[in-house]
Amino acid sequence: MDDARPAMTARLHRALLCAMLMGAAAIAQAEPACVERYPTPAALASMFDVALTTTEQLDALEGVDVVLVARGGQDLSRYGLRHSHVAFLVREDDGQWRAVHLLNPCKTAQSHLFREGVATFIGETSSHTDLRIGVPTPALRDALKAMLTQPAIQARALHEARYSVVAYPFRTEYQNSNQWVLEVLGAAMAQVDEGTLIVNRTQAQAWLQRHRYTPSTLHIGVAKRLGARFFVPNAAVTDHPASERISGNYSVVTVESIFDFLQQRSSLQQELSVAHVPVAGITAPRP
Repeated sequence: MDDARPAMTARLHRALLCAMLMGAAAIAQAEPACVERYPTPAALASMFDVALTTTEQLDALEGVDVVLVARGGQDLSRYGLRHSHVAFLVREDDGQWRAVHLLNPCKTAQSHLFREGVATFIGETSSHTDLRIGVPTPALRDALKAMLTQPAIQARALHEARYSVVAYPFRTEYQNSNQWVLEVLGAAMAQVDEGTLIVNRTQAQAWLQRHRYTPSTLHIGVAKRLGARFFVPNAAVTDHPASERISGNYSVVTVESIFDFLQQRSSLQQELSVAHVPVAGITAPRP
């Protein structure tokens, strides 16, 4: 019997591991489908108030028809970050400002490019996070306006549908929302500064590396990494170098790293802030 115990123990361990993995799969499959939320009347009022203030401030800027706008959303305060998502605001031929940005609906592993109204883009973050707006230099605005105006072929060529919230900035397997904005900016700056036409992500990332774009470093602990690996379809880390996967220190494109890069290259004409409008009963999202 003593000789059989190690084999029996090994079988029990394998059975337990199989049960854990099957349980993880069952939990992942049992996650509720994405359900559309409807803001309260007070939240809607906050959204439209902030949107109106934003467009009025932008309309007052002579000759400006493209800006960057960053809002809250996912809580990144543990990393010292206030804004989680950045988009372009473009004033189109009908005089209306619209947000152009990348989203992965329902936190899936697939993303799409969206063109939508300012209030819709801001959403309920209007109640707890100020907007950060960056006004590019005139030449950069002209290049961005050409890239983002329909059919926006060049901007679409820089989109990768496979989404990861922690996508590595210098690989093309995945892309996160802020990374698409950064790569479009890189292509526009390459055109303005050097007359270089960038038509794919490999070229955009090479240009950003040559010009010393520095991503943020987010430390993700072992427990959170394992949880993401088993349960979160939009958080792949296989594109990161082995050193980052071992240390848990991941290079990620963030709002702050994009604004820092633009400031280092003197590519922003000015920055603006639009205050949030608090709503009773609604607070900032928790980690």
